[in-house]
Amino acid sequence: MSYCLGFPGKIIFGEGKLESLPLELEGKAKILLVVGNHTVKSGVASRVIGLLNDFEVLEISGIQAEPPLDDVDMIINAGRNFEADAVVAIGGGSVIDAAKAAAAIIPFEGDCAEYFYGVRSIATAGLFFVALPTTSGTGTEATSNAVLTDPETDIKKSIRHHCMYPDVAIVDPELTYSCSPALTAHSGLDAFTQAIESYISKGANTVSRTLAAKAATLVFNSIDTACSEPDNRAARSAMAEGSMMTAMAFAQSSLGAVHGLAHPIGARLHIPHGLCCAILLPLILRWNMDTCEDKLKVLAAKCNCEDAGNFIDQIQALCRRLGVPENFKEFGLNKKHYDFILKNCRSGSMRSNPRHLEDDEIIRILETLS
Repeated sequence: MSYCLGFPGKIIFGEGKLESLPLELEGKAKILLVVGNHTVKSGVASRVIGLLNDFEVLEISGIQAEPPLDDVDMIINAGRNFEADAVVAIGGGSVIDAAKAAAAIIPFEGDCAEYFYGVRSIATAGLFFVALPTTSGTGTEATSNAVLTDPETDIKKSIRHHCMYPDVAIVDPELTYSCSPALTAHSGLDAFTQAIESYISKGANTVSRTLAAKAATLVFNSIDTACSEPDNRAARSAMAEGSMMTAMAFAQSSLGAVHGLAHPIGARLHIPHGLCCAILLPLILRWNMDTCEDKLKVLAAKCNCEDAGNFIDQIQALCRRLGVPENFKEFGLNKKHYDFILKNCRSGSMRSNPRHLEDDEIIRILETLS
């Protein structure tokens, strides 16, 4: 086996590590600070601004979930006018993805849509970029892509390049304490899905599987507690570390059919990404089991489940405990959406799924969940 690995320039993990931000920005002068709405309300944004007293700071907020191209352009234009020499993003996956894309584009010509649709391409590193996640889910602080949405077409996909890894990722579990139980559940189930899909992916390697297995165990064993006891330090730390590790894994391996389908379904029906993944996960694993039962058995053992089938049963039970519906009926999924989903689900994630799914099989999956 041969493989090539890519990770952020530096990862700083641990409680209180937010305080290291000024040191990581040494030599920079003008900081474009992109913050999430919840980060502003919780007071975390004020803490960050307080740490940046020695810098000239322009703050940008108001980034929407499933970040639309216009939000990225807002950051790009602000960064160019401000002549920023670094971008710092503190928030959930949408905030970090929008800021990551903007940091990659600001020094160059063009708007976000040109890069999104391939008119232009990322060629070299953009602005110095620091990511500070306030949720434990997408793991975008450890990846080289940014997932964006064009609301005019409902197309959701990634801008991606190896130079888009954050220069610094500061993963401080204390920043996640203010997450609601629902956000903790949805983001955590996204991380768990990513860990499983990375482990069974056709693109997995020894390193990615080691990271994915550990990540799956951390999240599976801590998500219930993190949702019911938001201030539980051990659970929050395990969730933050698990989310980070699962992203380090899938950045090497790619994902699978859950994510291949979640992007077009979520974009068309406007469903939070983590919730969309959680609805899909048990059914897709049952479809995949014939081709990856041995790998699921390994994960089952690590999560103290009897076998692959019991592991999927336990995942389904976990989703029900955390309030995840069994299907997409309440969101209005029906036959009129199937063509759009089929057209837009054949991403890199779908190509890495352990079992190739024909169009008629995808239709059967959608019918089961409608």
